[in-house]
Amino acid sequence: MSSTELIFTIPNRKIAALSNGQTDKPLLLMVHGWLDNAASFTKLIELLDDFHVIAIDLPGHGKSSHRSADAHYHLSDYVHDLHCLVHAQGWTQFSIVGHSLGGIISSMYCAIFPEFVRRFVCIESAGPLTEPESTSIEQLKKAIISRIDTNEKVIKHPKNVESIVRSRQKISDLNTENATTILQRNITIDVQSGAIQWSTDKRLRTISSLRLTQAQAENLMQGIQCPIHFVLGNRGFSKVNLLIAQRKALFKDAKLTIVEGGHHVHMEADSLISEIIIQHCS
Repeated sequence: MSSTELIFTIPNRKIAALSNGQTDKPLLLMVHGWLDNAASFTKLIELLDDFHVIAIDLPGHGKSSHRSADAHYHLSDYVHDLHCLVHAQGWTQFSIVGHSLGGIISSMYCAIFPEFVRRFVCIESAGPLTEPESTSIEQLKKAIISRIDTNEKVIKHPKNVESIVRSRQKISDLNTENATTILQRNITIDVQSGAIQWSTDKRLRTISSLRLTQAQAENLMQGIQCPIHFVLGNRGFSKVNLLIAQRKALFKDAKLTIVEGGHHVHMEADSLISEIIIQHCS
């Protein structure tokens, strides 16, 4: 089953999404990773007919609105965006699949609003990244400088899709097909001239102003009430594996499966991961 485009309205912005349209089935929300978009879940959406799947584009990504000119992209604000969507739609019971940054956002959401979430599948993520309190000054300084630099930088729009696919592949483990799938949703192409422009917000690349401390992250992870199924790629990010090992005692009901694949393992082992989702969330 092919996915269809949706647009949701929340205060001050639009949230774009892909859905399988199975509105009579249990709701399954999907939240993508940094610089990705809902298209990263396209293969999974086609395999999950048992659910009403809605994969969103986070603000600044894909086809969703950018934040206002005086705003930035804080982790806590993404959690706020997610709940604004849930509140606006009147959703009360659903499961979540989160990948990478989307897994971090979703884990925080599960802790803050446990009454809404039935089940959680967390792909290549283990909750918020942390830094010691002693790094706060340097972290904030780097963030402010990066914001100024990014604001002054002129956006270089792509000449063609192939060039940006090659560039993304140089800094990721994405193959050509999967990189193209993601990047085609992060650009717009003028019908008449063929000119390509980025639809993603250049501010996404600025440095985070603050990291959570370990104690703050532990408090959030201890707040998750629903069962969690962590899924890692055996060639994924090693720091995620270390985080799960460090935090496993914090989770009330958690399972871990390691699958052949890299950081975007859900795009590589889609059949296997769809089965994991079906078994965990049904």
